[in-house]
Amino acid sequence: MTRTASLALALAAGMAFGVAFVLSCGGDNRSAADAGCSCPASEPPLAGRFITQSGARTIPGGMVGEAGATCPAGAQLLSGSCTSPQNNIPVDLVLIESGFTESPPTLPQGWLCTFKNNGTTPVDVKATVICLNPGT
Repeated sequence: MTRTASLALALAAGMAFGVAFVLSCGGDNRSAADAGCSCPASEPPLAGRFITQSGARTIPGGMVGEAGATCPAGAQLLSGSCTSPQNNIPVDLVLIESGFTESPPTLPQGWLCTFKNNGTTPVDVKATVICLNPGT
């Protein structure tokens, strides 16, 4: 057997072993290839695990105010946003600062938005968090 043929045979055998190994512990689908596998179940599906929580405030004219939202206990904060639901009403509103609220020693669980209402009429503002519930 030539050296090239030996290398090709070794490569093919390695690829076959790799594919068989991956298939033997492939997720929750317990087929005949998984018969002797004691692999842990893979991560539960994400569908239904995302949660949004919001906190609203009304900021009087000429004032600074905050709106905040927090994830439920056990859920992980993914992101947050700051909005004003008064889309069709002209407002003079400035977002001063937005970001997660730290809660050492654990990971951040909330989002805080600080607004300045430069107008003369009250403005509604909202902070929203997107959280991931742990898998069960």
